[in-house]
Amino acid sequence: MATPHGSRRGSMQYWPRVRAQRIHPKISFWTGNGVLGFSAYKVGMVQYLAEETRNNVNKGKEVIFPATVLEIPPVYPISVSFYKKTFLGKKKIASYFDIKALPKDLKKDIKRKFNYKTETGGKIPEKFDEIRLEVATFPRKIDLKKTPEIFELGASIGLEEAKGLMGKELKIGDFFSAGEYIEVTAITKGKGTQGVVKRFGCKLRNHHTKKGRRHIGSVGGVTPRKISYRVPFAGQMGYGQRTELNKLILKISDNPEEVNPKEGFKEYGLVKGSYILLEGSVPGARKRMVVIRKPREAKKANLEIKEILK
Repeated sequence: MATPHGSRRGSMQYWPRVRAQRIHPKISFWTGNGVLGFSAYKVGMVQYLAEETRNNVNKGKEVIFPATVLEIPPVYPISVSFYKKTFLGKKKIASYFDIKALPKDLKKDIKRKFNYKTETGGKIPEKFDEIRLEVATFPRKIDLKKTPEIFELGASIGLEEAKGLMGKELKIGDFFSAGEYIEVTAITKGKGTQGVVKRFGCKLRNHHTKKGRRHIGSVGGVTPRKISYRVPFAGQMGYGQRTELNKLILKISDNPEEVNPKEGFKEYGLVKGSYILLEGSVPGARKRMVVIRKPREAKKANLEIKEILK
């Protein structure tokens, strides 16, 4: 029987395949009203029992679904960033900071990182097109041994309201609710340098091949005399920023005993603060920060949890 032929199995959607510049994601697009995103730390996965209410073959039946647990410590706004639209895109033109109301140990970390000589300062420009909140996480509040991570969140609010949030504790329940669809952005697991079979899913060659089974057969035609970037080669795999769309929020709760297994989550331990339960999987490793944000198209679903299977 002849060998079946087909298109290359490797996905070339993400390019360039290089390591992310930092361990938490950087987001340039925000939509919605109010504070448009939040941070969370990936814990692990559980299963839950629920009746399928969406239009598919299982509608009306009790189904076991996979879900991801994210622990969400509060975040603290430390500054307001001002952006102006230019022909090259949005450009940051100024920032105003106020860290007077921060918890003492968090304030110490912020001062050390930014070398602030005063607790309030910066510049508020007369004209600007967009404002964003620069916030700090506080992982020690949930006994997570990580340094505070500082990043920007989109904010569709007025300047005075943004200034009023400086130093105050923001909680997830004030901006998101169960039944909403959200977008999740994270840095995926790093897998180091890998060959074309694992990196692109290329087929193993015949065992009679002289130059290696796990190589590609051809790198292109004789002309043009160059190799296209589309040709799969070995290289860096993983540790890139990825966004998953339409992740359903199943539950937001302050009672971690609802999801904690007796022995704790593998490589994480016990959830000790507020948590959010998302349908399906989330990119990234355990204890890594992910960013959740409002979706481009707002929609809601009703999927009532009957039992969480630990």
